[in-house]
Amino acid sequence: LPLLGAGLLASVAGLRLGGRRTVRTRYRPDRWGARSWLVAGSGVAVAVLMIRANAYAPEALHPGVVPLAAPELPLLPALSILVGLVPAFVAPVPEENP
Repeated sequence: LPLLGAGLLASVAGLRLGGRRTVRTRYRPDRWGARSWLVAGSGVAVAVLMIRANAYAPEALHPGVVPLAAPELPLLPALSILVGLVPAFVAPVPEENP
């Protein structure tokens, strides 16, 4: 028990001494533009479309393996794949730190 207390005191002292040398900055959240909203919205749209596709035709998303045949691609999952590609083209370019 005494070693546990000594370790606790040493860790608190180390954190306090190390904290004195750090520079504190103010958190400034990034502003969301139209591109950021499109990226977030496309993720929500993909989730909604896939949940809807699973509710509408669950067997289409879980094709059988016997007999072996090429699975069909229904419209909603295909559309969700295309919507999921939107961020590849509209994502904002990250700013480089100097």
